[in-house]
Amino acid sequence: MRLFRRPRRIRFSTKKERSKQSSRLLTYGLTNFDTIEIYNKDNSFQELDVWLGKKNKVKTYLKENIYKTIPKARKKYLKVVIEYDGPINAPINKNDKVGIYKIYYKGELLEEHNLYAQQEVKKLNIFSRLLKSINFLVWGDV
Repeated sequence: MRLFRRPRRIRFSTKKERSKQSSRLLTYGLTNFDTIEIYNKDNSFQELDVWLGKKNKVKTYLKENIYKTIPKARKKYLKVVIEYDGPINAPINKNDKVGIYKIYYKGELLEEHNLYAQQEVKKLNIFSRLLKSINFLVWGDV
């Protein structure tokens, strides 16, 4: 996806002319575009459902910060989707890949990032798994 037009090649004869055009270009960028923080790795993230684990949910994280620069007043076209096969079967180890974090702009996929488990979730014992499975069959609770 192309957000920008390819710039023309322009040659400037003086340093003053180059400085003036650089300033105009910087002003254009600052007035027409915003940088949006999509994910900050220092903050907690989405919790996903766990099946037959000692915890019902697992916290997730991404390995890097994500920022996107988009035209001003176009934030509504930015969409983030988390894809995973859920609920996730226990046991889950810390740093296991549990899903995919997808970023769309105007319906077009920009990036995909792996989503990882922030904590370990151990499997329930056999008796608890049996009770939980029966509860699911009867009541539909996860």
